[in-house]
Amino acid sequence: MKVLCLKIHNNVVVLNQSVDAKMEIEKDLENLSMIDKFIIMLLYAAGGRTRGKLWLQKEIYVLSKAFKDLADKLDFYPYDYGPFSEAVSEHLDMLKNSGIITKDGKGLSEYGLKLAKEAWEKEDEYKRGIVKETSDFMEKLDEDELLLYVYTVHGMAENSEVKKRILGNRVEIALRMLEKGKISLGLAAKLADLPVAKMMEEAIKRGIKPFDVEGDLE
Repeated sequence: MKVLCLKIHNNVVVLNQSVDAKMEIEKDLENLSMIDKFIIMLLYAAGGRTRGKLWLQKEIYVLSKAFKDLADKLDFYPYDYGPFSEAVSEHLDMLKNSGIITKDGKGLSEYGLKLAKEAWEKEDEYKRGIVKETSDFMEKLDEDELLLYVYTVHGMAENSEVKKRILGNRVEIALRMLEKGKISLGLAAKLADLPVAKMMEEAIKRGIKPFDVEGDLE
């Protein structure tokens, strides 16, 4: 009987700890800004870790085009590597300093993952869908592919050696993306700045079978 009471007591303690942790997460979530929530949701959608800060900047920029309330809180300006926001950079630093994001600024900490999960579950299905679609598409791109996509589809980039190099190799980069199944023929043609028929001709010439891919962000 004494052992049974001890078990019940232990279960109550564990339960209380669980409730306290839940309350702490909810309280911390309330203190996060909209920008913070979008950042941690993007990281959560990417499995807890992004390829780099460059990707996060561009993903937040794309999301700002879909959500006006987010756009109203951000100020992007042209940069060598496409649109850049000081606010996004500052919020990343704050999340890192608070222990929500790892020290390298690329992933969620153990606590950050719990916080992001709570943020994700509280959002509506439409917003989660847009965040997931953006993350899924952009996180699969390497740096050259990401920059070509951003320069071509979104613009907002200064003339620079980086931009010159990427656009100078746009056809090859687009063909590589098409070959890997990352983009559709239509988007590949857009990135290469070629008519669809010409892009198909170039693909066939290289033994690439063009096909449609779901999840393009055009």
